[in-house]
Amino acid sequence: MPGETIVILAGVLTNFGVLDLRLALTVAVAGAIIGDNVGFLLGRRLGRPWLEAHGGRIGMQREMLERIDGLFARHGGKAVLIGRFVGFLRAMLPFAAGASRMPYAPFVVYNAIGATVWGIFFVLLGYFLGASWTIAERWLGRVGLVVGTVALIAAIVWLKRSGRARRSAE
Repeated sequence: MPGETIVILAGVLTNFGVLDLRLALTVAVAGAIIGDNVGFLLGRRLGRPWLEAHGGRIGMQREMLERIDGLFARHGGKAVLIGRFVGFLRAMLPFAAGASRMPYAPFVVYNAIGATVWGIFFVLLGYFLGASWTIAERWLGRVGLVVGTVALIAAIVWLKRSGRARRSAE
């Protein structure tokens, strides 16, 4: 079940008095922070060797991995922060950041900021929308899908162009 659904549902339940609002906020934020840290550490420990061995099957050849490494070297914090709000990136980004050897300290800071804003926003959204949570989740899921698709296309175009630019400069 998508994270937004669970967190919005928690907000709805706080509106109905089933859950305590402070507890729901704390659990949502802590869960997001802990989950991403686990993903990062798994990526750091297991990710790169696995991606190098099996990445070709999913379109992640060595050249693509090097570009992703460069992206995290230059824009790692921004990628972690923005990726928190894009559904399919939220699940993969911590693993990719760890596999790309992004320094842990900036990851922790940007992850904590993003997870805090994300957790508070979605719990309060559920709280204020009350019984309309299914409509809100559907709307936000569609927006996330559109934003995520645009971000993925932009990243692919950027990675291809930067690869061409490097090849032509050599």
